[in-house]
Amino acid sequence: MTLWRSSVIKHQLILDLMGIEQNAFAPYDSGATEESCFASARQSKEISVCRLICMTRKYLAFFKGDFDTAGAVYELSQEYSIYSIGRQTIILVTMFIDGLIALYLARKHRKEETKWADIGFRMLESMKNWMKHSTWNFSNKCFLLEAEYSFLKEDHKRAIYCYNASIASARDNHFIHEEGLAEEKLAFYLLHERCHKDALDHLYNAKKCYESWGAHALVKNLDKAVAIAASGFS
Repeated sequence: MTLWRSSVIKHQLILDLMGIEQNAFAPYDSGATEESCFASARQSKEISVCRLICMTRKYLAFFKGDFDTAGAVYELSQEYSIYSIGRQTIILVTMFIDGLIALYLARKHRKEETKWADIGFRMLESMKNWMKHSTWNFSNKCFLLEAEYSFLKEDHKRAIYCYNASIASARDNHFIHEEGLAEEKLAFYLLHERCHKDALDHLYNAKKCYESWGAHALVKNLDKAVAIAASGFS
């Protein structure tokens, strides 16, 4: 992969998370977009480019709550498996996101529950193994995966414990974006349980974390959920 394309693909993700409507490819190739870059890379079988674009698309769709798109990109990304490249940081972040996508889709698409639940459970078990080697780095991720798995299995007590443990661990270890994510996931769980007031508190916490992270698109994306939560007890 040429260096400029790797940098630009990642830059596009940052712009999208920040809510900046700008084509990061334009300064390098006036007619290029992420879509045209992906199409060209597929045609020329540039696996590393396809893999990176799938990863960033999946990451963005996940954080913006577009889980059907995230699931579709997950399926597409199996053609360019991230798990074969040997870069542990990228693999572990992907494992975390893939597990969360899968567990959400297991709840949403009951006809495919077994398929997605198996993927989510496999990612959870892998993260548990990694946590043995570095508690500070992986505990918040492991707790959040377990919280979502407990949500799927309707284990309320364990879900609440794991959501709060994930929030605390992310905060203690300064993973502010993952603290925001855990706050958001807990909020949506509480909305599901019709605990609107508590959900609203966690949505506000999530927004603060995303604001500190600079992900203004995610802050804006939560406004609809805030309105739903607020209407539940007003």
